Amino acid sequence: MSPRNAIDLTATITTPENIQFEYRIAGPFRRIPAFLVDLIVRIIAFLSIFFVVACSGIVQLFPFLSQFATVGIVLLLAYFLIDWFYGVFFETYWNGRTIGKWISKIQVISVDGRPISAYQATIRNFLRLADLAPMMSLGVLFANEATPFLFPTGLIAIVCMAMTNRFQRLGDLAAGTMVVVDERAWVPPKVKLEDPRVASLSELIPANFMMSRSMVRAVALYAERRMRMPVARRMELSAILAAPLMAQLGLRSDTSPDLFLCALYYREFVSKQISIGESTSIDAGIPISQTTPIKYATEPHPASQAPTPIASPDLEPSTKLPAGEYP
Repeated sequence: MSPRNAIDLTATITTPENIQFEYRIAGPFRRIPAFLVDLIVRIIAFLSIFFVVACSGIVQLFPFLSQFATVGIVLLLAYFLIDWFYGVFFETYWNGRTIGKWISKIQVISVDGRPISAYQATIRNFLRLADLAPMMSLGVLFANEATPFLFPTGLIAIVCMAMTNRFQRLGDLAAGTMVVVDERAWVPPKVKLEDPRVASLSELIPANFMMSRSMVRAVALYAERRMRMPVARRMELSAILAAPLMAQLGLRSDTSPDLFLCALYYREFVSKQISIGESTSIDAGIPISQTTPIKYATEPHPASQAPTPIASPDLEPSTKLPAGEYP
């Protein structure tokens, strides 16, 4: 992690599809409240089991044991299951969250950005006892009274988190996980467009022509994945995305929708050098219609100044996408 990321407490993850996500690392002041909430939830669950056992006739199922021994065995088993497998169960089946993490808006993920597995959840939760060490007697607080009760100091976890850029405790280091704020900032993929017609077409798009945030993301993902598609499929998908935009600009029907979407990508991410998260005016403007994602910052561009369409004769004409095949 670079020094800038260490200061900003962010981690940039690049997926195998070449899509980048920026995660905000969750610090101690977010993780401690989550831990306390989970502790309260475990205590409530344990007390609920205690009252159920006390009020039910479960002790009669073991006549060879005393009532006290039966209740003690059941509660000991319940304590073991709740304390050791509460985090494993929730983090495995709730995408790295527990009830406390959900309230604190944090989650556990792998260091490569993928959801954690059951193995990783087991490792990090079973090492929680080591992270809470060393234990300290309550007699330290009450010097005049001897008490057998111990409470965890968590010094091991604090030292490990202080020495790692991603605030990973011992369990996180062993499991290959990290705790992040439950939100992701999308970073557009970097795509190299070699067709010279893309830059030419992008210069003809009106300066007051703006797209919504969702459409900008769709164009960026299309530009990144288009070369992995067959030409026919590429034309089908590009026609669906570009049709309403080309109609609003008054482009001719023989204009390549694939080339038009590449021009939009070039205009938004290459020539203007802006990012999705940094643009504060991307949703501003007067909508042209309720069906198109395009918006104008001012009045629509006059028809007399409409951009000259650029056709792409080497690409196959668009065909109608069969029903049910659009991903």
